[in-house]
Amino acid sequence: MIVGALVGGVGWLTVWSQVAGGRRWGWLIAGVAAVAGAFAPSVMDWVRSRGLAADRQVRALRESLVADLPRSAVWLLHPDVGVVRFFGRGWELAQLDLWCQDPDAGVVRLICAGAGMGKTRLARQFAARLDGWQVWPVAAGQETLVASRIAGGETPKLLLVVVDYAETREPVGLATLLCAAARCPANVGRVRVLLVARSVGPWWSSLSGAYPQQAALMDSLTVERHVIQLGARADDRRPEQVVADAVEEFAAFLHRRVPTALSGVPYPADTPLLRLHAEALVALLGGPRSDDGRHDVLDEVLGHERRYWRGCARRAGLTPPGPAHRADTVLRDLVGIAALVGAGDDGEMAGVVRRVPALAGADETSVDEWMHWLRELYPAPSGRPERLGTLQPDLLAEHLAVAVLMEWTEAQRIAAFVGLAEGQAVQTLTVLGRAAAWQPAATTLIDAALVADPSVIGSAAIRVARQFPSLLPGRLAAFFSTANIDPKELRRLAQQVPFPSMELHSVALALTSRIVMAGSTTASASDRGLWLNSHALRLAEAGRRDEALSASKEAVSVRQELVAGNRADHLADLASSLNNYANRLAAVGRRREALTISGEALAVYRELAADNPNAHLPDLAGSLNNYAIRLAEAGRRDEALSASDEALALWRELAAGDRDAYLSDLAMSLGNYANCLAEAELRAEALTTNKETVALYRELAADNPDAHLPSLTKSLNNYANCLAYVGRRDEALTTSEEAVALQRKLAARNRNAQLPELAMSVSNHALYLGAVGRLDEALTTSEEAVALYRELAADNRDAHLPDLAMSVSNYANQLAAVRRQDEALATSEEAVALYRKLAADNRDAHLPDLAGTLNNHAISLAGSGRREEALTTSEEAVALRRKLAARDRVAHLPGLAKTLCGAGSVCLLVDGPMELALASCSEGLGYFEELERKHPGAFTEQLRAAIEMLAYIHHGLNNFEAAIALRARLEL
Repeated sequence: MIVGALVGGVGWLTVWSQVAGGRRWGWLIAGVAAVAGAFAPSVMDWVRSRGLAADRQVRALRESLVADLPRSAVWLLHPDVGVVRFFGRGWELAQLDLWCQDPDAGVVRLICAGAGMGKTRLARQFAARLDGWQVWPVAAGQETLVASRIAGGETPKLLLVVVDYAETREPVGLATLLCAAARCPANVGRVRVLLVARSVGPWWSSLSGAYPQQAALMDSLTVERHVIQLGARADDRRPEQVVADAVEEFAAFLHRRVPTALSGVPYPADTPLLRLHAEALVALLGGPRSDDGRHDVLDEVLGHERRYWRGCARRAGLTPPGPAHRADTVLRDLVGIAALVGAGDDGEMAGVVRRVPALAGADETSVDEWMHWLRELYPAPSGRPERLGTLQPDLLAEHLAVAVLMEWTEAQRIAAFVGLAEGQAVQTLTVLGRAAAWQPAATTLIDAALVADPSVIGSAAIRVARQFPSLLPGRLAAFFSTANIDPKELRRLAQQVPFPSMELHSVALALTSRIVMAGSTTASASDRGLWLNSHALRLAEAGRRDEALSASKEAVSVRQELVAGNRADHLADLASSLNNYANRLAAVGRRREALTISGEALAVYRELAADNPNAHLPDLAGSLNNYAIRLAEAGRRDEALSASDEALALWRELAAGDRDAYLSDLAMSLGNYANCLAEAELRAEALTTNKETVALYRELAADNPDAHLPSLTKSLNNYANCLAYVGRRDEALTTSEEAVALQRKLAARNRNAQLPELAMSVSNHALYLGAVGRLDEALTTSEEAVALYRELAADNRDAHLPDLAMSVSNYANQLAAVRRQDEALATSEEAVALYRKLAADNRDAHLPDLAGTLNNHAISLAGSGRREEALTTSEEAVALRRKLAARDRVAHLPGLAKTLCGAGSVCLLVDGPMELALASCSEGLGYFEELERKHPGAFTEQLRAAIEMLAYIHHGLNNFEAAIALRARLEL
């Protein structure tokens, strides 16, 4: 068993461990293994007995042995070496075992933990204990190559692929690898991919966005249940005990005496394992420590490591330039800057050497010698000799890199950051971004790097920003707003930011603002139109609607001039700007103008698609969607439904040819079509379509939440509306709760942009709470919605007045439901006043809402005993509903039925004409019966309420037989 364990462990030992430790045990172990394999089991027994005897001798003589000091202290902490035996993590190992054993389990798992928590050690321990499996650790940049081998069937029957530093891998390559593993046929082999990363964030949740050909498959892989999050504690031992146990293991390895007393300083429960092991190593090796425990153990480990640096330099015949007392500083600087920027070839490695202030002027011979020293110090991973190996573990490397550069002058820091290759810039920001989680000084260095080389460092920062969503986006936006960057570079940087992006929208806006400002005098008209259009989109994304409208209008003007001079070359750009302008007009409440402009855009796209359907069919479909929305806002429901239907047919055709490319467009079009169906009172069809829309947006948001979470939230709101309308109130409430929770998260990130959607979600949720009898919660939630809409209307009254009117009307109903009649009446009066103003400006769009609000207000007046006003208001509501139904019976029949029954209620409440009550309620009941026949289940509750009211009216008129017959229907 001892030989078996030795053989299993050899595979994880690296070239560095053999060199840095000053031993050649790896070759000896391989030789013993070969002998044992040839002469087992007798040799096994011999080795076992000799091993036990040797252990007894070591224990007996340890006190008299000379200390065996390693040349490299940090080598003892490396996970490959495993001086401190692996312990704990039983639950995680069990989960991973089950994952590999289950043939139906998902192909990927992600081990996630902070620096020094033991995630790499866990991955290697798990891999080493797998029986019958081959393990492929994937080097950086080789993901696509490994994927091609898996896709080609070049795999063993059982294969574990391990990807460390997964968050730093190129997204396309990593996604390709995951897809290849997931699609490997069962008869070829079973493949599992184990990712290791410091954090879960947009890099993971948006991974499938990098591989749209298999977006749906990626969605199913990058989900929360596939993440194993490690805590700091590996088992139930206290940190002090972990340190004490590690001291004994280091002592046994180094043949040193265990200290009689360890530091009494307590350790926080969440102290990373690496720090605890470092504490143990320093306690054993000794060295100056303050009495109060105020020291950084990583500094102390690096202090011991200096002996290794110094020895390697002495053996290489190298003497650092400058005073002798500064020699260690030069070595430390060189190791620190190498850990920060890295190098992929000799040229980059020479640049690393010259970034050290004391070596900046070194000649080529000296630079070559120091490069050789670096290579020998920490050799590169096997198979990548051209790369520069660096100090490990990462926690020590990050600590040293930050400490070194913070000791340099500002000019020296700038020189260190200028002229980095792209890969070096990415590594620099990755190291500093990780270090910033526990070293505040790292943020100072990030700022210095951006100032030193805005183009290269800025580009790298955009690439890695999703790894550090709370650190980099805001910092980049502030920097790009003022930095002195060439306009050409600004455009290149802006093109790197994805659209849309919740995480990076502020970065994009800072860049487009600068581009538009600079281009007002220097850019061509074509470029200016392009960037004005882009800037308008980014402003809208940030919720700055008025500015977005202004930029969009200017883009249209620029492109209209271009079309006048060259129609063929610029017509498509003009159509795009017109579409954008129509959307911006609608966003600020100028809906009539929006409809006109949207119609112009549609006409242009029909012309373009007729000439070149392959190029312009997607644009035509999108323009039809927009036009349908504008028609619906204008109250032209039949035309909206027709346009939406045409758009949906086009998107289905496009998605059938390339699903991944057009899935988000199809989902958007489905949502729009569902809204049009609901407006036309085709509720069953709307419900089915909304359900399909939610399913598509869930798929898209699982793939790329940064882009699609807002749309998922909207689709959930629409779905809840349809569920409520067909009487599935509990489901509506559950769906609404999810929508509100998501919307609150979105608003927390970007309040200006998401506030309208949050207000709508909250307003709807209040209705669903009231529908299930949770009246107090409904009232509080409705009050919140009104407050949000008042805030929005104060900022832009035209855009948000309809929503404010709606929320005020709903709030009046909630007040009435809890018997706060006086407040309900006052609020209802406000709602009527708001809707009268809206209907005066746009009668077609707002007349239905005015009629509904008048009906509610009449009931409130009746409840307050204001008889004549109640009857007059109810009469007006019925008259408006009749006009609407005469124009479009299908769309407005439900409203007419409800208002007629409302008129009957008013008569009962104010002791009004019972004949009027009878006639109104009878007519309303007839309409509800018709609607229920056409849409079974959709109007059941309204129908029963109408029957009950009519029975009550008949009873009041002494029509007892009719009343009994009606109540009998309620018992069926």
